[in-house]
Amino acid sequence: MPLDNLYKIQSKTAQEIWDSYTSSLLPQSLLFYGPKNSGRLTGAMDLSFLLTGEEENRDILRSRSIIYLPQRELGGRIKTALELFKTQRTKASRLFLLESVRLSLMQYHPALSSAATSTSSSYFSMAGEIEEVMLALEDDKDFTDKEITTMYKTIERCLDPKFLYGGKRSPSAVTIDQIRAVQEYFSQLGDEKVVIFENVEDATEGAKNSLLKMLEEPDEKSHMILLSSNPQKLLETILSRVRKFQFPIIGEKKTANLIKEKFGVWEEYPSFDSFFFEKGSGEEARREFDEDLKVVADSLIFSIPLNGEKEEAILSSLEKLSAWRHFVESLLYLLEKAWKEGKISSNKAKKKTEILNSFFLSTDVYNMGPRMAFDLLLREAISVK
Repeated sequence: MPLDNLYKIQSKTAQEIWDSYTSSLLPQSLLFYGPKNSGRLTGAMDLSFLLTGEEENRDILRSRSIIYLPQRELGGRIKTALELFKTQRTKASRLFLLESVRLSLMQYHPALSSAATSTSSSYFSMAGEIEEVMLALEDDKDFTDKEITTMYKTIERCLDPKFLYGGKRSPSAVTIDQIRAVQEYFSQLGDEKVVIFENVEDATEGAKNSLLKMLEEPDEKSHMILLSSNPQKLLETILSRVRKFQFPIIGEKKTANLIKEKFGVWEEYPSFDSFFFEKGSGEEARREFDEDLKVVADSLIFSIPLNGEKEEAILSSLEKLSAWRHFVESLLYLLEKAWKEGKISSNKAKKKTEILNSFFLSTDVYNMGPRMAFDLLLREAISVK
């Protein structure tokens, strides 16, 4: 069924999109907005494969007509997908690996090669090599140990941060050169084309103006889906030219059930970030995480400032692991546990919880870097006496 992945997450929004599509009232330019992990990307992929007539390839995410320009950390997801496939070797784990890797490959569409820098140009050929492995993985067959080893080594190449981020050091907004390449792509005759822009509100003014031009004069058979967690930062002229669909926040209970259903696990995870960290990280990384968590939790609960050197080491470790959200969620859990055990008063626990909870608002809505947001909020929470 079309949009079936989205229906499981956001049934009301999925129905709104489907009604617009079936009544031919769906415009070429759309905005999917809502907080992180609310299903915006899932909805964009479901709709993109519907628009391009490639629904049969949705589960394996194979398309030559869809471009996705990510601005999110995909490494943890790919590591998790690899670990699950290594240990389970089920159809579900194989499909998840295909989907996860191809999310990173979609930014290396041939149409974008003209926008490649000297640094990122080599990654286009690397993406082609990884795609060959993905095509082999589509065949549900038994692989020899040698084939499996070679496959893993090739896939692990895409965990290079610069490959994940299109030749950059970290996730960053679409560039004006990429938008111009998309404009050229749209002008080509042929089948339906879709481009998914993530967090376009963070782009430069020049890039936003180029995007606006495409929105004002859309080419035939071209579709744009903008994903945003902070739409108020978009130009009013852009907002007036897109059809908006809201993706409300998904609660922890529903998220835990979605993870259980999709991955067949018994444990409850409050977020996909925590699941990806626990399943995708090695034993040493998890041990280091747990040690740092105990140090910070004690500092928070007993209002004892962290040693400057130790604090810097912990921040650097979390940055390396990209485990900010999971760390904050774990701190909140330990804070609640300490209150229940009588180690901290209800009033203090409430104040500290409110401060830590604003981390998600700072990073998702106000687009503050996670390291800075966490550092500032942790110090504030620790100072509550």
